[in-house]
Amino acid sequence: MMYLPGEIISVFNRWMIKTKRQPLAIFFSLVQPIIWFFLFTEAFAAIGQIPNFEQITGTDNYKTFFTAAIVIQTVMASALQSGIGMVDDMESGYLDKMKVAPISRSSILIGKVLSDAVRIMIQTFIILLLAVSVGVSIVTSVPGAIMILIIAAAFGIAWSGLSTFVALTTKNSETTLTIGLITTFPLLFLSTAVMPKALLPSWVQSFSEINPISYVADATRSLIINGWDWAVLGEGFLVILIVGVITLSATTLMFRRSISG
Repeated sequence: MMYLPGEIISVFNRWMIKTKRQPLAIFFSLVQPIIWFFLFTEAFAAIGQIPNFEQITGTDNYKTFFTAAIVIQTVMASALQSGIGMVDDMESGYLDKMKVAPISRSSILIGKVLSDAVRIMIQTFIILLLAVSVGVSIVTSVPGAIMILIIAAAFGIAWSGLSTFVALTTKNSETTLTIGLITTFPLLFLSTAVMPKALLPSWVQSFSEINPISYVADATRSLIINGWDWAVLGEGFLVILIVGVITLSATTLMFRRSISG
């Protein structure tokens, strides 16, 4: 019988191999954010010329401002794959095999979550490369880009808990996908990810203050535009921690129920 670290590594490797065998899934998960990045920033480039936009955001380039939104959209789309992958495991009988396997239940979940984090970091890295190639500059340079990858991985783990919980509850990939899409876009547009808070309608401003996406977007954007604002970064990581505690606790409870049922 393996010890917990070995079990986690085995589960992690299994998910990474599974991801490697599905290059199209990774490709298509990036297509939508990339299309949004080009279409949205080209169609709404004039937003950068709004009076006081630069004073509010620190840049007159909407493409630079929007990069944080694309990073978050990529993370949320990738986190959604986590739940769908869990449904695939239930349908293929993999989880049934785990019921009788001499392996810790927690290692199954931890290994999967860590593989999600690595996948999300790779996808976010590709998005950042794309943004830089079209003229977006990251004021905090390489260290800031690394911090953005860490934020993306941490938020991805926390958000994947939501999709995995839905997957374990519904045991249906279509429902998991639908709920994921329903939560992704409204939360994105009702946050400060797409538009500065000062330019949002008053009711959206109020909602954005309780929307976790706002804090993650502000933390990511600060590294791109403003520099090392530790207060903003601290708020971002605190919100990620709160979201993670809630979603991963619910997922762990549901997972144990599913694996022992």
